[in-house]
Amino acid sequence: MKDLSTTLLYVLGIGGMFLLLIAPHEGGHFFFAKLFKVRVIEFSIGAGTKLWSMTRNGTLYAIRAIPVLGYVRMGGMEVGDFDEANGFHSKSAWQKILILAGGPAANFVFAMLIVTGLGMTQLSAKPFSETDPAHISAVMPNTPAARVGFQAGDNIRTINGQTVTSPDQLRNAEASAPGAALVVGGVHADGRPFDFVVVPACDKTACLVGLRVSPVITIQTAVKAGVTFPFVAVGGIVQGLWSLVDGKVSGGLLGSQGLTGPIGIADVTTQAVSAGPADYLFLVALLSVALGFTNLLPLLALDGGRIVVVVIEWLRRRPFDRAMELNFQRWGLVALLALAAVISFLDIQRIATGQFPGMH
Repeated sequence: MKDLSTTLLYVLGIGGMFLLLIAPHEGGHFFFAKLFKVRVIEFSIGAGTKLWSMTRNGTLYAIRAIPVLGYVRMGGMEVGDFDEANGFHSKSAWQKILILAGGPAANFVFAMLIVTGLGMTQLSAKPFSETDPAHISAVMPNTPAARVGFQAGDNIRTINGQTVTSPDQLRNAEASAPGAALVVGGVHADGRPFDFVVVPACDKTACLVGLRVSPVITIQTAVKAGVTFPFVAVGGIVQGLWSLVDGKVSGGLLGSQGLTGPIGIADVTTQAVSAGPADYLFLVALLSVALGFTNLLPLLALDGGRIVVVVIEWLRRRPFDRAMELNFQRWGLVALLALAAVISFLDIQRIATGQFPGMH
């Protein structure tokens, strides 16, 4: 029974993950299409057989069986109706760009909201000042820190007489003089000051006192972390991709540490479900940014590729042959689906052989 409930939780977690990635993305396209009065024929989350549908104001809203896809079908995008008065191609270049960019933008905004929300659940208690940089979120049992009297909720303000300016300062002090006693000063959660002398315990890898230190989180820092998260995450994604391309990571793009697809995402999702709601939501935020960034790449069938077409048409002052453009986009989609199939096959191999990096 326990195995059945765990399996059901994993299934719901994976399905929910793709829903939380796709719904905001398609919702962004839908919002701007409606804003600019483009006729929306269908707004669908998922693909394949309809599980639920309704029609309102001429638009079919549907949830379909395969959760890894979704689409907003607009008027003027198919052979025979390119010249539709309320179709996509009837709009100005800047309106079309906003409609296309609306999906990735929604992914970024959604990630911002998740990270801000996670920060709001971890607001540090008073009487700590909003300028305090280091908060003890956990004291590991049976460690030097636990024995001298540190408590979760304490705030560290000095280490060996030096004012603490970042949560990394304790780790740096532990590493700079392995095994040396540290004098740590601060205040308890109830405002009482403390000064503890603690000697780190050393093993073959490190010397640690047994404290988990995190920054003090205020409403302002939570909002700042949320707003900056997509930019930080994109920077990490670009750096990671470059490491795959320039040979720093063995195997490259298709190696054991390379690109991953829906199968890999599903595997990582099960790990996040096991780790708890916070890890799960953070993974949603990270993948939402990855989805938004990927869709902005200037490749056929992606939003970025379509934006490039709109910009080129605006610069040349005349449109491309619509039927030819549609065929190119379709072939681009076929190529992307083929790549996804290859990556999924590699994901299965990686998982089966224990090479898949997962959440590490």
